[in-house]
Amino acid sequence: MKKIIALTQGRNIPSTRFRISQYADGWQQAGYAFEQLNAKVSAYPPVGLFKRLLWIVGELVHRVRQVKVINSADVVVIQRELISTLYTVEACIKAPVVLDVDDAIFLYKSGKAAKALALKANHIVCGNQFLAHYFSQYNENISIIPTAVDTNRFKPSVVKPAFLCMGWSGSSSGFDYLYAIEAELKEVLDKKTEWKLSIVSDKAPDFKVLKPDQWTFTQWTPDNEVATIQDMSIGLMPLADNEWTRGKCSYKMLLYMACGVPVVVSDVGMNSEILSVSKVGVGVNNKSSWLGSLSQMMDDEVLRAECGQRGRQLAEKEYSLTACNQKWLSVLSRVSSAVKK
Repeated sequence: MKKIIALTQGRNIPSTRFRISQYADGWQQAGYAFEQLNAKVSAYPPVGLFKRLLWIVGELVHRVRQVKVINSADVVVIQRELISTLYTVEACIKAPVVLDVDDAIFLYKSGKAAKALALKANHIVCGNQFLAHYFSQYNENISIIPTAVDTNRFKPSVVKPAFLCMGWSGSSSGFDYLYAIEAELKEVLDKKTEWKLSIVSDKAPDFKVLKPDQWTFTQWTPDNEVATIQDMSIGLMPLADNEWTRGKCSYKMLLYMACGVPVVVSDVGMNSEILSVSKVGVGVNNKSSWLGSLSQMMDDEVLRAECGQRGRQLAEKEYSLTACNQKWLSVLSRVSSAVKK
């Protein structure tokens, strides 16, 4: 039995949960022995110089111990950098390596760590076309595998939402994208008083112009992550247009789609790719267009239903855990069958 070991950025990091952990059953059912080795705490540094010094020492010692026991593996899957923005103990891995990348990590520290990882890897799995194009300059063995949605969990609800709401679900690190369109959100909610804005995150946003009765906040938990999206009438994903956002894998949008929720999203990067495949919602090209795009979707119940249905169909066909697992198994088979470096 061939053995796959994954080195992740941390047990509870979203990319770990959705790009590594949820494949465990599928890989084992395909005949692989699978083991997941997480960061001691996280691949990302805490705030404060003293805490960072303790963190990096602890993580490096932890990672060195892991590397000592993984070289018997047939494939080692590395999730981005083991220590964020740095190329460290990855150099000591002797087993064949698959590098998994779901963000534009090459934008940090002149891209040195990203380049070193790309040259080290036997194969690179990229979350979208933008990332694949960049990494292809260093490695010809590249596959595009989007971040998979478990469409058996994230699915449309049979119960109609209690009230009309446009929703946003995600980490508070993305609040700046919401703040950038806050005035437009307030203007449309001022006109359509039967609607509310629903925010699902690790903490509440600090809105400046939205009135308290125009929005609600729900603390995100693994237990409520499906239901809170199912309760949305429209899913929002505003973004800036830059290299970092073009590297994003549109997972927020895919979760909305899987739950049958129509979307109004920035027409940027992978969002644009998805919108070009099927009319799952409305793409917004600039800040001034948010008001009109939101109004269009909010005023047309038939449009919302049609976009939601198409989004669900596309999520099942192209972005489901089943579809993406088949692509991963193809990569693992190729790399595990090759001669080790």
